[in-house]
Amino acid sequence: MNDVDFINALDDLAEVLESFYGKGVRDISGLKRGVSSLRKRLAVPKQREYPLNIHIARMSFDIQGHHKHTLPAGATDSILTLSVKICFRDKFAVFSDIVEMSVDFELYSNDENGQPVKSAWHLDYHDVKGDEKFSHPRFHFQFGGKRLRESIREKNCHFNTGELLLMESPRLMHPPMDPVLAVDFVFGNFLGDECWKALRQKRSFINIHKASKELFWKPYFEGISGYFSNPNTPSHAIALHPGL
Repeated sequence: MNDVDFINALDDLAEVLESFYGKGVRDISGLKRGVSSLRKRLAVPKQREYPLNIHIARMSFDIQGHHKHTLPAGATDSILTLSVKICFRDKFAVFSDIVEMSVDFELYSNDENGQPVKSAWHLDYHDVKGDEKFSHPRFHFQFGGKRLRESIREKNCHFNTGELLLMESPRLMHPPMDPVLAVDFVFGNFLGDECWKALRQKRSFINIHKASKELFWKPYFEGISGYFSNPNTPSHAIALHPGL
């Protein structure tokens, strides 16, 4: 996908999300700033020859009401932020040219005593070089991580997790996500069925969602499925899923 097509897809995404203001969507100024930055790149021919980088900072969503099965209990009316960064080796958006991908989800809420609580997840791309002590899928999800540690340091206080142990492992394999796929993930996992179905009924979202799946998910799953047709041939499937 070229830069113009990617910008047009992000424009369509912004338009769709604006229709959900007050219905789960809180702030998409980070998306609009990211699109504006990419448009400035379009205006300078020399810059268009540089590698394509997409950076969408801290879109925010409202998760209203009480959440089920939380620790600590009573978390309610949360704010979820989403940030997406993708860097490519060349000037086009191509799956095989990904050199960096980070998708950060941060959730802020209060417990039943009104005390602030936070949760964080992130999707990373890591092209492992050399030996790795533990399983390290090229695209992987992790809970916690630096976003959670940084918030603890900012408060300059001891973080009491009670009987809960937070660890670096496991890194869970997951298909890559661009801003479109990440927004779909937020709707499907945090805003509820009604919002998610409404999103997926928007014609413009259907189109950009399909394009994103073709760009990022098709080569990802083809890379894994290729292992089963020829398991004795070295393949990047092992990098995507070291457990094969």
